Amino acid sequence: MDITIIKGALVIDGTGRAPIADGAVRVEDGRIAGVGRFAEMTVPEGAIVIDRGEETVLPGLVDAHTHLSIVPGLGNQLAQLRGSAVAAMLRAIPNMRADLKSGVTTMRVVGEEHFLDVDIKADVAAGRIPGPRLLIATRTIAARHGHGTGLAPSDGPEEIRRHIRENLAAGADLIKFFATGGVSSGRAPVDTCFYSPEEIRLIVEEAHRDGKPAAVHAHGGPAIRYCVEAGVDTIEHGKLATPEDFEMMRKAGTWLVGNNAISSHPDGIEKGDGGNSAIMAKLRIARVAAAANFRDMLASGVRWALGTDSMHGYIWYEAAKAVEFGASNEQALAAVTRRAAEAIGLGDSVGTLEAGKLADVISVRGNPLANIAALREVGLVMKEGRRFDQLSAE
Repeated sequence: MDITIIKGALVIDGTGRAPIADGAVRVEDGRIAGVGRFAEMTVPEGAIVIDRGEETVLPGLVDAHTHLSIVPGLGNQLAQLRGSAVAAMLRAIPNMRADLKSGVTTMRVVGEEHFLDVDIKADVAAGRIPGPRLLIATRTIAARHGHGTGLAPSDGPEEIRRHIRENLAAGADLIKFFATGGVSSGRAPVDTCFYSPEEIRLIVEEAHRDGKPAAVHAHGGPAIRYCVEAGVDTIEHGKLATPEDFEMMRKAGTWLVGNNAISSHPDGIEKGDGGNSAIMAKLRIARVAAAANFRDMLASGVRWALGTDSMHGYIWYEAAKAVEFGASNEQALAAVTRRAAEAIGLGDSVGTLEAGKLADVISVRGNPLANIAALREVGLVMKEGRRFDQLSAE
């Protein structure tokens, strides 16, 4: 039996319990076997002890919304997705390295063309390429005249149903669809709804019939109501959602997966599409609405988590923006650990440091409960008991 003990000045297990001073995490054969004070932990002969000194030990971070092959700073994200599979793979590999280096050990991938994420997930799981554990949506379901439309547009019941079933046959873990416009394209306002209520119900029913969750890109307008009424599992973005929308989501138990890095960080949409006046106009609207929207979300009591939306390596920034907009440090940390794991259906295996869960363990310099920006300085990165912090993010 392989035994490793990771010790640090502080252990935050992610469950909401008080941090453990001079704590340690015991790992056996890729799973967590115990968490507690190092002085009270038995260290068997032959065990490996990883001493992180003054660092804080945490669960591996969870990015609940991203794409493997997109780099927002390059601009024209849809063209990136629609481009060649080889070009997409060449972007995806360094993206995943950056994610790992940032402490992300689990990611939900909400759309790739060419079934790229199917092959990458298999290679990551087999240990052939380094990367976080992946849940994948394969191709997104999007209308021909809408936002996010890839190489296989989906219109009407027959086409929608066929594409969903093709995705499921290829190995999709979830179904992702685009109900509204988006900030990163000039196609239409972000609250435009491109699918009818009947089509939305069909998408959700097809996903749920196969036991898979349905995630929807929806910023605001009537689409949020249609999607919640249809039983969608997660609303992605929701940047123009109203207090009434949030209340409906809360009552239905619908998750909101938010993000702000792509719209507020200078390496995001602004860097890649700064010369596109239509996109920049949308971006200004999103930025103005962001703080008030987030406060409304917090006040509603809706369940929420965070994702980077392809801002690879910027999970710390997502948590920091949440705090800036009114979340507590505890809430922001939970939104990229326990709550994110719950939102994507992996709460039983990742997101906290508890006996029996997968040994996804990281360390950071400082205490994120005192200063959320401590998440930026990641030291140890362990996924299922294997270390990845020696990787280069280049």
